Order: sequence, then structure tokens, then C-alpha cells
Amino acid sequence: MDETAFQQPTVEQLSAFTQGDPIAKDDIAHLILPQLARWAWRHYPNLPRDEVQSVVNGVLAEVLLNHKRYDPHQSSFTTYAIHLIRLRLASLYHALKRIKEFQDLPCENQPQPAYNSTDAVGLDKSIERDQFFGAAMKRLEGAEKEFLRLMLQGEKRQDAFVQVLAHYCSAKHQGRDIKNVKAKLLRKLQAFASEMGYEADDLIRE
Repeated sequence: MDETAFQQPTVEQLSAFTQGDPIAKDDIAHLILPQLARWAWRHYPNLPRDEVQSVVNGVLAEVLLNHKRYDPHQSSFTTYAIHLIRLRLASLYHALKRIKEFQDLPCENQPQPAYNSTDAVGLDKSIERDQFFGAAMKRLEGAEKEFLRLMLQGEKRQDAFVQVLAHYCSAKHQGRDIKNVKAKLLRKLQAFASEMGYEADDLIRE
């Protein structure tokens, strides 16, 4: 659902809402909440559905409580709420990502990742990359799949790629063969990105 496709409260409802009218608040909540939830689930499918719902519920409750902060002349009601939802989901995304890193890696001897506040655009790009590479992984096989896994982990040691080649094929010229596999992988990723409607330059970094 595009932000312009939302059914908005009426002018009368918004006027009453900004005055704190409880009936207007209730009517707006019933109208807007399902739309915001569907929007958030569609745009953030990699986040837990119940967590996304909780964020949406919390943001709408906050907007309803602080009705005086909303100016209907500045933005539509849904645009105002979505801006807040994006910011909260940015925090949720990084919190879940950090938890996963703690679960996957030994806590001892591991540097703690530093997180700066991320704006909505940065969050969308991060989630977009996760979605793309998750889909790409399902379409790759053998050495190419393992190469992509290593590259996403930031692996730079050539011997790690040599081990992958040794497992899947006999590499006579290791350095050249590694470059060939990476080049072929890159071409496939670019084709996947084009096919899936992603901007390859934003997702694929050699």
C-alpha cells in the first residue's frame, strides 16, 4: 500500500481530534490502525510480525495521546504516523540484529558493534539488502553460494575461498579460479537484482 492510497480521516474528524475529542480519537484509531499495520508488515517483512504490530500500536497510541503535536495542515495523519513508525522500527531492527549477533557469535573475545542512530532511509537500505541477499542465497548453489556467504561475512583471506573450491572442484590455478567464481557470482547477483527490481549499485559492493 502506497502512502498516498491510505483512507484518511475526514476534516471534521481531524478538527475534533486536535481538540482532544475522545470520540474522534476512537474513530481515527479504528480507521487508521489496520492500514498502518498492513503497510508496516508489507514494508518490513524481515522483522517479526508481532513486534512490528507492537510498534505500530505504540506509535498510534502515542499520537492519540499527544494530539496537540499533530498539525493537519503540515501533513496527512498517516504520513505523520509513518514517520514515527519508521524511526521506531529502525531501533527495533538494530536491536534484533544485535541480539542475533550475540546468539551467533561467542560473546567473549568479540568486539561489540557500534551503532549510530539510523534514519528511515538507512533502515530501508539495510532491510532491502537483507531481503535481496536472502533471496539470492536460495537461488545459488555450490561454490557460488559459499562464496557469497563468505563475502557477506566480510571474509578476506584467500585460503577460505580456496577451501571452498577444493570442496566443490579441483582448482588448478587457485587465484585465477577464485576471481572467475567471484566474477560469475557478481554477474548473477546483478541479474537477480535487475530481475527483482532492486538497484544493483546500492546492494552489491565488490
